[in-house]
Amino acid sequence: MSNIPEKAQFAIINKFGGPEVFEINERTLPEIKPNQILIKVTATSINPIDWKQRKGNHKLILGSPFPITLGYDVSGIVVKTGEQITLFKTGDKVVGVLDNKYGGAYGQFAVGTENCFTHLPLELDETDAAAFPMVTLTALQALRDVVNLQPRQTIIVNGASGGVGHIALQIAQLMNANVIAVASSKSESFVRSFEPNEFIDYTKQSILNTNQQVDVFFDVVGNYSFPKTKHFLKNGGIYLNLNYIDSLLKSPLNKLHQIFTKGKKAKTLLMKHVPEDLELIKTWMLEGKLNVHIDQIFELNQIIAAHQYAEKGHSKGKNIIKMPA
Repeated sequence: MSNIPEKAQFAIINKFGGPEVFEINERTLPEIKPNQILIKVTATSINPIDWKQRKGNHKLILGSPFPITLGYDVSGIVVKTGEQITLFKTGDKVVGVLDNKYGGAYGQFAVGTENCFTHLPLELDETDAAAFPMVTLTALQALRDVVNLQPRQTIIVNGASGGVGHIALQIAQLMNANVIAVASSKSESFVRSFEPNEFIDYTKQSILNTNQQVDVFFDVVGNYSFPKTKHFLKNGGIYLNLNYIDSLLKSPLNKLHQIFTKGKKAKTLLMKHVPEDLELIKTWMLEGKLNVHIDQIFELNQIIAAHQYAEKGHSKGKNIIKMPA
C-alpha cells in the first residue's frame, strides 16, 4: 500500500498511573522486522492486562520504555509485510493478539509477528472482531490445556459477566461441562442468557459457603485464593487464577497447601500465540457456537473514559476502541 503516512495518532503514556495519564499524540509509525506485518488498525479492545500495565503493575518485568503504547487485541488491514511473511499480503483483513512488549494496539497502526494473526472472514464485523482474540485464546487454553476440563465435570466461573468470563461459560458448555456462573445481580440476566447450570449472585451469597463440590474453580477476577477455595474442590480439583504474576508470588504458599489436599492444585496461565487456536475459535464463531458480547464502543480520543469504564469491573463482555479512519 503506497499511501502509508509517515505519522499517525497513538494513545500513549509517559508515566504510570490512572486513566488520566493517557495522551493522544501524533507519532512516527513503528518499523517492521522481516517476520512482522504492519497493520492499519480498525479497532482494538480493552483487557484487564491493559489497565494493570497502565498502572505500572508489570514494570519490574517489562521496564518503563516511555512513551508506551498499550493494547494487545487488534483488527485491521495489512499495509506492509516483512520479507519472511508467507501467510499474509497487503490488503488482507486480519485479527489477532500482538506479541510486543506492552502490545502497541492503541493507535492507528500496529506491528506483530505472523503467528499472532488470522484472516478475518467477511462474516465477522471488523470493529467487533477486535473483542475476541485475547479473551477467547485465554479461555480456551485455560480450560483445555491447563485444567483439562472433561465432560460432566463441574466448573465455577467467578467473574462470569466479563470478557474472559462470558467466553469461559460458552467454551465450558462446548466441552459438555456443568457450569456454575458467579456474578452480581446487575449482570444476572446477561449471564443467564448463556444458560449456565447454576447462577450465584455474589452480593447475596458467599461462594465460600456453597455446598457444591467442584472440579475446577476458575477465578477470572482473581479475588479469591487457593487456600480459601480448596475446601469445595473435589479430590484432584484445580484452582485456576488468571493473575499470572500474583500466582507466581503465591506459588510457595500454594504448594505448601497442596501437600495436605489430596491432589488438589493451584494453577495459572500465560496465554500463548497459537494460530491453530485462533482458527478453531473463528470456526466456532462462524458456526454460531461462540459469541463475544460488546458492551461499549469508544473512539480513540475517548481513551481515558474507556479505561475508567473498563476498570470499574462491571462490563458485560468487552469494550472496544475504534481508530480514526
